[in-house]
Amino acid sequence: MMSEKYWEILVVDDDVAVHNVIKKELKNIFIQNKPVKILHAHNAQEAKELLKNNADTAIAFIDISMETPDAGLKLVEHIRHVLYNTSIRIIMIDSGNTPIPTDEIFDHYDINGYKEKEEIVSGKFYLIIRNALKQYEQYKELKANRDEIYTKMTTNEVTGLPNRMKLSESLDTIGEKSLILINIDDFSLINEHNGFDFGNEVLRSFAKFLVKKYAKYAQIFHLHSDNFALLCIQLDGESTEENILRIKDDIAKYTFSVNTIKIRLTASIGIALDERGNIIQKAEFALKEARRYGKNSIKKYTDDLNILRTIHTNSLWSTRVRDALQHKKMHAYFQPIKELKTNTIVKYETLIRLEYNNEIYSPFHFLDAALYSGQIFKIFQFVLEEACKKAVHRPYLFTVNVSQYDMQYPDFLSTVKKIVKKYNLPPSRITFEILENDSIAHNKNIQALLNELHTEGFQLAIDDFGAQCSNFGQLNNLPVDFIKIDGTYIKNIVTDENSQIVTITIVEFAHKKGIPVIAEYVCSKEIYEYVKNMGIDYAQGYEISEPKPELS
Repeated sequence: MMSEKYWEILVVDDDVAVHNVIKKELKNIFIQNKPVKILHAHNAQEAKELLKNNADTAIAFIDISMETPDAGLKLVEHIRHVLYNTSIRIIMIDSGNTPIPTDEIFDHYDINGYKEKEEIVSGKFYLIIRNALKQYEQYKELKANRDEIYTKMTTNEVTGLPNRMKLSESLDTIGEKSLILINIDDFSLINEHNGFDFGNEVLRSFAKFLVKKYAKYAQIFHLHSDNFALLCIQLDGESTEENILRIKDDIAKYTFSVNTIKIRLTASIGIALDERGNIIQKAEFALKEARRYGKNSIKKYTDDLNILRTIHTNSLWSTRVRDALQHKKMHAYFQPIKELKTNTIVKYETLIRLEYNNEIYSPFHFLDAALYSGQIFKIFQFVLEEACKKAVHRPYLFTVNVSQYDMQYPDFLSTVKKIVKKYNLPPSRITFEILENDSIAHNKNIQALLNELHTEGFQLAIDDFGAQCSNFGQLNNLPVDFIKIDGTYIKNIVTDENSQIVTITIVEFAHKKGIPVIAEYVCSKEIYEYVKNMGIDYAQGYEISEPKPELS
């Protein structure tokens, strides 16, 4: 951050005459309504001491040759690579006895200017200062913008804690690490019964508890929704595991105060202790195992053969995904969606398939691997582009699946616009199917992004409605154009009374809101007729057509 009071300029030169001239030139000078403060150093060591306490220094004039012929150049390396100060504008002063060629100095040292000593002590000095300060201001502004974007990318908007992206960065170093994943039990019920605003207050209260209790021993992260992480930074051998096991009881015993309401929480916890490689994945496996045992459970990752096999499979498919994207072995498949009233195909869902060793694989085999290896957004881009290619030549609407991981990508919206513009398509030809989950349900950034997509003209559909974190209130928070009922209800609808009740409830509610409904998993003539008679608007499934690489 720049000083509001004055411009700090550092002069490093063993020639006292240079200091005197500069001091005289800048006496009582105001640049952009701020005076100049000169810091004087007569050798590299003095300069290092001054820079320790003056991080806002805007310009450094450094003599190349002082106590040694290259003392000034070594000081530059110290500023850039030890202090990591990239903001300060460095102008080298050549006293005429420099043994290193000028072009070599520019090639190998991060400097911003090179002046002969005669220029420094001439009347041009004021102009040199003005230009350097202008560069400094521009750099600081750009850096502030980059820092702001980076902070948004790596910070959870609800709690202000670092997020999963920041955790991945923290884990990207060599050595053993211990990671604790904490999942609040039954958090979706808190949202459903009390609303998302109250749920967010619970998350903030929980975050404060973790920071107050464990910040001395661990870095605290809020990964998403009701999932938190502790990355241990102070381990003390045998007592480490014992201390970690106490976390479960610490949470269960604590009374959280939320909007004057006292509540108690429990959590499921997964631990990866002193592990190397795939640490998040190992902790997630442990957390999944803990949740299998019920609420308020804790499990430590062990080298179980099933877990190792899954990790190996993910690593294998990560490589295959990367190769498929590079060598055109990813393929788009298209499944038609029929309008039941007119009995005509009006749209297609665009799906992804991977070709390996002349066989075609569904996302079931490789989507998790793509997520763990950071390739999920590349797959989204590929699918959207393939949908646009087809839409250019055919009159149908095309749907594309989009996940929270895609929408958290910093350039998501600009990428979508760029692809659609490339094919000169009106956005209304593309529908994004959103997998309904709790993270999207109360993530205001994602909700704002979906609203912006809709404003741009894209259509939105909620996929798998009625499953997992289904909440009818979401229809008030998002501009939904279609609802796709979860296939688990449709495939059993002819014989299962519960599926019939859930489906009828969804259809009636959606139609009252003016939202058309799509039934997927329509896999027989009997189901087709049943959903049609229920008043469902669209159908998709093997009774109509399986997904194919070309349109029907």
